[in-house]
Formats: sequence, structure tokens, C-alpha cells
Amino acid sequence: MTTQLRTTALKGVKLALRGLASWPYWAAMLVVLSIVYKLNWLDHQLNVGGMNQWKWKVNYGAMVIATFWVVWLGRRARAVSLALLDLLLSVLLFADLVYFRYFKDFISIPVLLQANQVSSLEDSIWSLVHRGDLVLLCDIPVALAYAVWACWYWRPARMARRNGTMSARVKSCSRLMLNTALASVLLAMGITMIVGPVNQQKNGWASGLFVGNWWNIPIYNVTGLLGFHGYDTYRYAKEHWFSGGVSESQIQEAKDWFDDRKQLQEQAETEPLYGAAAGKNILMIQAEAFQSFLIGQSVGGHEITPNLNALIGKSLYFSNFYHQTGQGRTSDADFLTSCSLHPMPTGSVFIRFADHDFNCLPEILNAQGYDTTVHHAYDGSFWNRNNMYHNMEYGKFYSIKDFDDDEPLGWSIGDKTFLQQTVDQIKERGASPFYAFAITISGHHPFNLPDYKTEFEVGDFDGTTFGDYLKAAHYVDAAIGELVDRLKEEGLWEDTVLMLYGDHDNSLYDKKPYEQLLGKSLSDEEMDAIIRKVPFFIHFPNDEHAGVSEKAVGQLDTAPTILQMLGIPMGDNKMMGVSMLSAAEKPVVFRTGGFTDGKVYYMPSNGGMDDAGSCYSLAEGNATDVSACTAGKEAAERELRVSDVVVEHDLLPELKKRND
Repeated sequence: MTTQLRTTALKGVKLALRGLASWPYWAAMLVVLSIVYKLNWLDHQLNVGGMNQWKWKVNYGAMVIATFWVVWLGRRARAVSLALLDLLLSVLLFADLVYFRYFKDFISIPVLLQANQVSSLEDSIWSLVHRGDLVLLCDIPVALAYAVWACWYWRPARMARRNGTMSARVKSCSRLMLNTALASVLLAMGITMIVGPVNQQKNGWASGLFVGNWWNIPIYNVTGLLGFHGYDTYRYAKEHWFSGGVSESQIQEAKDWFDDRKQLQEQAETEPLYGAAAGKNILMIQAEAFQSFLIGQSVGGHEITPNLNALIGKSLYFSNFYHQTGQGRTSDADFLTSCSLHPMPTGSVFIRFADHDFNCLPEILNAQGYDTTVHHAYDGSFWNRNNMYHNMEYGKFYSIKDFDDDEPLGWSIGDKTFLQQTVDQIKERGASPFYAFAITISGHHPFNLPDYKTEFEVGDFDGTTFGDYLKAAHYVDAAIGELVDRLKEEGLWEDTVLMLYGDHDNSLYDKKPYEQLLGKSLSDEEMDAIIRKVPFFIHFPNDEHAGVSEKAVGQLDTAPTILQMLGIPMGDNKMMGVSMLSAAEKPVVFRTGGFTDGKVYYMPSNGGMDDAGSCYSLAEGNATDVSACTAGKEAAERELRVSDVVVEHDLLPELKKRND
């Protein structure tokens, strides 16, 4: 009797173990643990908020939702599916990490639509990959090997012998019912693990986070990375496939905002510099990744930018000029400068909305008799420039096919020959007055120009990307010096306004080399400002109006500045900027929701909430109570909201119509 009981018990244990072993979610659990581990590791690399209790729950919930469905699959299909899912998610995490190191943002659907440009970024991408990043990919060979083994081990012929005499249909129905119950429980668990923490944060510190077009980092800190990508997909689908259009209240808010801004803009039309360069030619240079901290600095007793240092002394220089770009980087700077509207929070306006009517500077200057051209020695399809420039109504776009490849360097031809050939193209057109917009490229990340071209010793910075950046900047400065000499030789110097500004930061965010170069420690606010500040100068004929302006200004203000210089009234043109030459002042708003008005400098937290952001008094040089920035923060949010609605819904024609 005892022996019989023992035998029965052993059979029961074996059956239980066999049933437990055949539980269809074991392998999925390993994938869940693997990806959540990687998400935790990735969060430490990003350093934008930390893995709090909410993010842990959301990450687990997202992975449960990503894997619950595999319980309905057969063993072989399940193994293959999980291996492919592990591969897909691991590659996504790896891509997000590399993208974040360059853009300080996450990959979004609009960014994926620009994926055809990745090949052009190959050098920059590889320079951003670290050896330790392989932790994100190390389990993939194991997952793929398991999938191959599972396909062999559970092959149909072998499983037919093991199934015995029990009806296959009975087994199939029983398994389907059990797996459906398990899948339902898993799905409910996953949803609960996401909805609970997200709602808890939405009703607390993250109130209003999903209402407007917020910066992506605070969304990530609420939803986790996989949750962010899910939300981004929902946001894109809602915007492009299920959008209900723009409401009357949104149109009215935009109209009221532009009406208020026009009062500031029209002040310029009564001031002394209105028409100060009327009828003059304009050559404007957008310098790739060129930042203000370079100006006036030396390494080993040698100036980094000797030509610009000399030229700025004869020009009107804005020492507090900020780039306002987002994910679109160079194309955003172009859009801000030419069209005086903010870029979108995700992707590039050039790619997403190139067919919209933006009433940009070339169109306005065409009506004033200017010959408008844009010059860029790169593929015209990059950033969708061919289409965007056609819509902006440039008279001619000179792309790489219009330049001689007589100085191969970096991404394209060197800036020295690029700027010289740009002058050749201007002369060949023989038009006057002209507006020529030239976009340089030699200063592009990762700044690996050969030493015989840069001819600049960087001392202790040698062998670092920061040192390479200083060398590239010195080369670009030399190209500007040669351009000035050429304009003088051609008799254009005294009849042309030369303007230059940097398009965006250099993607180098380690504080240490900046402190070493500048010879002082930097606060978070000082570092943020250094990253955002790019040079802007205007050289008038005969060195007129030279001096330094400390007014807080940004790329958004460039087009209105040119209109004031040339004596062109704002009229019914819808722009968000205000002329830098005017006494009228307004805050400089960043795409993150931060701003500065020259008195305070506001940095939103990674959560984007005012009670967690930082407000700095620029006069006192230290942090002050965040309430001092509350009104400015609200105004910044409204400005970004209005710009986003106008850009996304192509509202400028409607706003003009309502002013008739």
C-alpha cells in the first residue's frame, strides 16, 4: 500500500513538473527580465531622471504587453517570435542610446521618416558608439540559438511520437482555453502596471504632460522608453490619421497671439535703424555647430577664431544669441531663421510639413526685387531641402551637383572652397540686390578634419572629440577670413551686409573640457547657456553700427531683423520673432519650454513641471525662487503651443485671411 501511494505521488509530482515545464510563458519571462535589465542600464546612461518606482512598474508592464500574445503560439513559433522580439527591442534600445547621445532626445516616428539620411551620418554614428553598449546586444546570439534548437527539438515528427493516443483535438481545445485565460490575465496585469503609475503621475507632478507638445524627455520619465514609443506612435496616428482638425478656439488664440506680437514688431518701423541697409545685398552664413564660447578664446596662446574676432570688432555682435532648434537641428535653424516660427517637438518641419505655406523670408524679399538664392554643398534631398526651398520660393538652390569637388573634406567639400564657389555663383547671376543664404558643413560632428587642413594645435585637448571640434572651428574661421578678402576683391564688401550665426550646439555635453578651456567651474545654468549660445553678428558696409549688444535674442528674431534693416514693413506677414535691432524686447523661448529674457534663465526639469524646474537670476548669478519664472514659463508654453498649431495645421493663410 505504501509503495502504491509512493508511486502515485511520484507520478503526480512528475505530471506537475511536466505541466510546469510546459507553461508557455517561461521563455517570455526571460525576455521580459532581459529587456527590463537593459532599460535600467540604459536609463543610467541617459541620466535624465533615474529608475523610480513608477518607471520600474511601467517598464515591466510594457514588456508583459509586448509578450503576452506568445502563449497562443506553438513552441517553435513561440521561440522564434521571442528571439525576433528580443532582437527588435534590443536594436531599438541601442538606436535610442546612440541617437540620444547626439540629439539629447529619443527616436520618434517623424525621425524614422528621415531614416534615409542615416547613411550620411555614418561617421557621426560610429563615433557615438561605446564598447560597453554591447550589453544591449549580448543576449541576442543566445536567443537566436535557442530559437534554432527549439525548431529542431520540437519538430512535428518527434512531437507526434510523444503525444501518445490522446485526441489531438481535445488537447488543442484544452490548451487554447488555458492559454487564452493566461493571456487575458497577463494583458490585464500589463495594462494595470502601466495605467496605475501613469495616472498617478498625471494627477500629481506631471499634470498636463500629455495635453500639449511637450519635450520628449519628461514623457519618457513618466512612461519609460517602451511606453514613450507607444505614446509616440499613438500621437503620430492621432495627428496624421485621426485628427479632428483645428478648433475655432485654437485659431482665435493664434490670431490673438500674432496680433499682440505685431505691436512689438511694428515698433521697429519707427526706430533709427529701420532701413539702415535699404537696397543693400545680404550674404547670410549659417555655420555648422559653431558656438559662442569659441569667440575670443585661445589655446597655447593661439586664437581659435582670429578672423571672426577681428571682424566682430567691426560689426554689430550679439553676445546673448541662442539657438532654438529641436530634433531637426540644421533644418530647424534654417526654418527658425527664414520663417520665424518654432520647430516642432519631434522630427523636422522640412520633412513633415514642407508643403505648408510659411510666408518665409525669400518670398518676402522676392516681392522687393531681391534675387534670392540658397547655397549648400550637399545632397539636395537631405532634410528634404529640394521640396522645402521650392516652397519657400528661393530663386535658385545650389546643391552639391552645382559645386566643383576641388577640396574633398569631411562630409563634402571644404568650407573654404564652398564659400569661394558661392561667391562665384552670386557673380555669375549678376543680380542686384541679392539675398544669398550659405550653409556650411565642415564643422559637422564628429569634426575629424585632417591636421594639414586645420593647422591648429590644441594642446591637452589633442586626441579628443572636443579638441577636434576646436580644430574644425579654426578651419571654418579661416574660411570666413578668405571669404571677406574675396568680397573685398570683387567690390562687393561695401555694398553687402554680411551676417553669420551658428545653427546649433556641437553635441558635446561633458562639462570638463569647457571648464578646462574657460579656466573656471561651471554651474548647470552656465553650462546650459553655453550649449545654447551661438554667435550672431551683422557687418554693415563701412563698419557702421559696430558694437556689442547684450540683448537676449534668438534665431526666431533673424527674419524680422532683416526686414527692419532693409526698411520692409511687417505688414500682414506672420512671424513670431522681433527684430534684434529694435528696442522692443521679448523672451527667447527654447523648444524644451525653457526661456530667458536677459534677467532670468529658466531650465525646465526633466519632468517639465514648474515646481521642479530651475530659475536663475542672471544679475545675481545664482538660483532664485522658481516663482520668478512662472509667468515667463506660461508665456513660453503658449508661444510654443501657438506655433505648433500654426505649423501643423497650415494656419498662416487662414490667419492672413482673417486680418483682411
